[in-house]
Amino acid sequence: MSSGNEFSVYGRLTALPGRRDDLITVLLEGLRAGGDAGGLLAYSINTAFDDPDTVWLTQLWTDQEAHDATTRSEPVAAATRRIAPLLARQPEGSYGRAVHVGSRAADS
Repeated sequence: MSSGNEFSVYGRLTALPGRRDDLITVLLEGLRAGGDAGGLLAYSINTAFDDPDTVWLTQLWTDQEAHDATTRSEPVAAATRRIAPLLARQPEGSYGRAVHVGSRAADS
């Protein structure tokens, strides 16, 4: 399933107390605003068991150029601007290169 060249994004966002679900809603809107042709292969939004305000976001892109072009588009940028007022602190994250991507369905 993987070419080994996909671009990955990992982020931890901490919402203001009681605003986690609002943050998730805006994250979903931003991901959907990129459309199908943006190069986003997969994403996961996760909550933390030990912190009700923490959200983890993982994205897998065809390449960094697709990520950069999509996140600079006005629909995605507009959603991104709505995230900052929901955060208790600066987001943390990193970028990487996927070395293997698979799924249980693909492995069977």
